[in-house]
Amino acid sequence: MRKLLPLFALLASMLLMDTARADAALGVVIGDPTGVSGRLGLDNKHSLEGALAYSSSYYEGLHIHATYLWDRARSFATSEGPLELYYGLGARLISINKGKYDGDTAIGMRAPLGLLYNFHNPNIEIFGELALALDVVPKTDVDLDVGIGVRIRF
Repeated sequence: MRKLLPLFALLASMLLMDTARADAALGVVIGDPTGVSGRLGLDNKHSLEGALAYSSSYYEGLHIHATYLWDRARSFATSEGPLELYYGLGARLISINKGKYDGDTAIGMRAPLGLLYNFHNPNIEIFGELALALDVVPKTDVDLDVGIGVRIRF
């Protein structure tokens, strides 16, 4: 767990950075993993997203991920506004609490594909995503993260 604290500090600082144009959002994600989710817009087409959550999949334990996103890859018109497709690439860590690898940390890459809808009054965004993960430590394994969530933009 001590090994994860510097990574959590890095994730938190990325989400709390203040840039001239950036919008930021903080909320929750439910699924696998379930926990706190944040997003920091870098410009009109890119953002950083991360979560501090709990994974209940094969590697059960504290889940931390950080992802670089390409926002608005495709927009789908709705009567209330656009539904935006995004994709990204990042990393995830899971502090394993159960099973054969109890006490180890799973480390791997993460590639999400999701949909996001922005409400403008109030400043809320809802999202759903599938993320393919390729863990390389403690063993090579493929996993799928699935979640839906809501964040408040500020």
